[in-house]
Amino acid sequence: MDGVVGLYGPGDKDLVNKTFLATGACQHRGKASAGIAVGNSSGLYIHKGIGRIAEVIDYDVERLFQGLEPEVAIANIGYTKRRIAEKSNAEPLEIYPRAASPFRMVVTMDGYLIGDRELREELDPDYNIRTDNKTEIVGALLHKYITSQGLGFEAGRSLVDKLHGRATFSLIAIVHDGRESKLIALTDDRAFEPLCFAVIDETVVISSESCSHRRLNGFTDHEFEGAEMVICSSAGIERGRVRNEEAMPDIFQAVYYGNVGSLFRGKEIFQIRRELGLSLVEQYPVSRADVVIPNPESGWGVTVGIAEGLRSPLYPALIKLPQAVRTFQEGERKTRSHEVGLKFGGVDSLLKGKRVAMGDDSIVRGSVSQGGSVWVVYNAGASYIEFWVSYAPMVFPSFKEWHRGPDCMKELAARRAFEGDNPYDKGIDEVNSAVARLIGVDEVRYNSLEHIREVAGEGSFQALDATYPIEERFWPDWLLAEVEIFSRFSR
Repeated sequence: MDGVVGLYGPGDKDLVNKTFLATGACQHRGKASAGIAVGNSSGLYIHKGIGRIAEVIDYDVERLFQGLEPEVAIANIGYTKRRIAEKSNAEPLEIYPRAASPFRMVVTMDGYLIGDRELREELDPDYNIRTDNKTEIVGALLHKYITSQGLGFEAGRSLVDKLHGRATFSLIAIVHDGRESKLIALTDDRAFEPLCFAVIDETVVISSESCSHRRLNGFTDHEFEGAEMVICSSAGIERGRVRNEEAMPDIFQAVYYGNVGSLFRGKEIFQIRRELGLSLVEQYPVSRADVVIPNPESGWGVTVGIAEGLRSPLYPALIKLPQAVRTFQEGERKTRSHEVGLKFGGVDSLLKGKRVAMGDDSIVRGSVSQGGSVWVVYNAGASYIEFWVSYAPMVFPSFKEWHRGPDCMKELAARRAFEGDNPYDKGIDEVNSAVARLIGVDEVRYNSLEHIREVAGEGSFQALDATYPIEERFWPDWLLAEVEIFSRFSR
């Protein structure tokens, strides 16, 4: 879940600072690394490192890069790609062909690729692949097609066709052709990863989320469709779709990943989350709670809807501590349980003796709730906890976790609650009770897939029903077997 940004604005005296601000608006999408690249008539220049954007790109870097009179700039906020972040894997990345090429390219991407070893071997005769980052594989493929077909929509079509059913991506690149630097943006054919477009004060701004546009005092013109390609150069702005497939946007972008002020398929994410809270109250109209509190930070939106629906007071009684580490992508459950103890603090005066309705976006593995926020709320004196969840029970892993093997599925809370069994033939009340016992609360109140779809629209609900944007030929055997069992109970 990287944040990627690209700006095209020849002559814009603030292009680098705008890139910094637009990228910083996406800081919630990753904290492992950051980087920026600029292009002018002479070539390409990159600066990147480990840490948040303000730790990597300081005033001196901004001033130096702006002094290069760039025509285009791209930047990245990096999510953890390895257990230990490495500068070599930080983006943007330059692509290195083994033979001389008229095109230099630097690329950044939000997305994932299945089966990259095969593609790496295919590219090895022609490209010097220097990192473990899947972005470099995708970038090298694009460079290959641009070299053979020219910098145009045909090259984009070749990349989308090559990666159909095995990758999701929102890709932004600078290509220098020996005369000028051009900006390219391209999405996968299912529009799984978000990307949005705006023109602000005559500068093109492309970003993972529309909060970048608002940070620059602009508004989003449109969100990218599947296989949409934009090319910005001295010839103007060219835009088109290079393949037509049914859209399958990642619904979890709206439920958890995205900034509450960003748009998701035309709708503000805060309002999506608020409406998910209201839909929960429709399903569970009776509550014992005296107060409603969010599980911060992503639990705020749904909790506003819960409090509104219940007509109960909403208090910020659970605090996410500023020194908190991000634990979502930590693979080891014991490590996650240990680290989440650093994330939260409680306000005793708001919780002591109270029956609490706590709102959260989701329960994935359950360790954040089980080892962190739930313990803090009870320790502050709460007498009862109803745990309200805007998402439905998650029974399948993200395809971005498949490389970890079947453990990535077995560790999901809705599965751990039925160890030795499966959750597929269980009613929602039984699932609620089992997960409540697992995470140590009095009640759990999950949302339903039907209500989520009504609020957020159609898309990929991969963790709920295995609607993956990846074709089955790329699925691991253990997943295929499990989905077959799921299908028998779902008929």
